[in-house]
Amino acid sequence: MNPSAMLATRLERQFLSSPSNEAPASVVAHICAMQAQDFAGAKWSLGMRCKNLTDDGVEKLIEKREIIRISNLRGTLHFVHPQDVRWMATLVAPRVKIQGGSQWKKLGLDADSFSKVYKIFREVLKNGEALSRNELKTILDKKRIDTSDHRMNQFLTMGGLEQVICCGPRRGKEFTYVLLDEWLPQIPYQLTHEPLTELAIRYLKSRGPATPEDFSWWCGFPITACRRAFEEAGTVFESFSSGEKTYYLTHGETRVRPDTKVRLLSGFDEYHISYADRSMVADDVPAGVLSPPNGILPNLVISKGKIVGTWRREIRKNGVEMVYIPFEGISIGEELLATAAKLYGKFMGLPAAWVS
Repeated sequence: MNPSAMLATRLERQFLSSPSNEAPASVVAHICAMQAQDFAGAKWSLGMRCKNLTDDGVEKLIEKREIIRISNLRGTLHFVHPQDVRWMATLVAPRVKIQGGSQWKKLGLDADSFSKVYKIFREVLKNGEALSRNELKTILDKKRIDTSDHRMNQFLTMGGLEQVICCGPRRGKEFTYVLLDEWLPQIPYQLTHEPLTELAIRYLKSRGPATPEDFSWWCGFPITACRRAFEEAGTVFESFSSGEKTYYLTHGETRVRPDTKVRLLSGFDEYHISYADRSMVADDVPAGVLSPPNGILPNLVISKGKIVGTWRREIRKNGVEMVYIPFEGISIGEELLATAAKLYGKFMGLPAAWVS
């Protein structure tokens, strides 16, 4: 399989070249975990993969608890299917604790620190209460618990991974947190394999072809453990060589012809962020574009599976103004760009157009 076919297959398996007719929650289950730190971008990432889903529709899915926004892989907020929340958190939490150990030591945090915070969370959020980050911070400050220097971030992140809290409904534009056990009752879910192997299978089903190194980056586990998970999956995977690397994917449909449509991705879309090696999709990207000083990745324009430019948008009262920033030497037809803008406008419920 050549690079063009690999990108086409990834687009297909991520429901980007062929958006799904299934319920959005089923799409989230297929993707397994969708990066959702950038909330607006995450909503669009899901919307691109589902037919007829809107920005407001994603908000309603969260309110109805059909998808859960919670700390997950690498300690980062993700959209996760309700049935996957607890087994994934149980798998991931110990790893994030190991990775956060040195930072916690610098901040003077230990197991007792987190236990005290969780006890307070359980008290103030009981009986369906939903509180914002600032409200929780104020409560902790009054209890003489230091929330400065990223400590509050650690409390919220680990609160999700320890299955104490998750994100609740928005209050206007303000995010809230709720108790996970009240928001999401226990859902029995039987794993077919060991948890990391199960995660590897789910990863390759939605993101293959990929390498163990790609999976290691995505899930945050050491490469030795990830290679072992690939081996334990056995005949579930097939593999092939390209260049000096061996790629894996689950059995199923592959694509040969490149996807010719122009697609507008959020900066943290799983199509780009899921891989340690992004050279296939980003080989023409100018230096520095994908590593900005602030860590906020720009929205991406892709054509034939590759990044060809960036885009930004401004939401106005009567429409969406969009700006395309192409890379030097790359040209895209206006009709393809107009179609892409129309799809985004439909998702937002507003007319969208490119402006100079």
